[in-house]
Amino acid sequence: MQDPNPLPWGTQDRFQAHFIVRKDLSENDEGFVAETKLTTKGHFGSKKLVGVQWVGGRIADILNSDTELTNMILKQSVKDAPIRIDPTKNGVRIYGNWKNSNEFGISKDLFAIYDKIASHIKKL
Repeated sequence: MQDPNPLPWGTQDRFQAHFIVRKDLSENDEGFVAETKLTTKGHFGSKKLVGVQWVGGRIADILNSDTELTNMILKQSVKDAPIRIDPTKNGVRIYGNWKNSNEFGISKDLFAIYDKIASHIKKL
């Protein structure tokens, strides 16, 4: 029996910006895997960030020790604050959540956060 309400397939209205930091990595360098773990206060529209912790490999320890970076992330909205870092074959990528075309964009503050993370990655 065929589903009377099929799911829409094809192009979706979702975008995600990836910032690539060129770096020579070994085959299995999991030290560059990290993501933010957010602590929030409030509900729904009044939800605010009160804490940020990086969870992952070596890079997470370095990012946790950077208080300026933490303060920069705390100024972001709950939707912009989740950040992930993954190694690729030719470098390390930094990215956030998927967004639709109306929400998609990178503010100067968010770009400064990604740039600061990239500088830490380059130092390793």
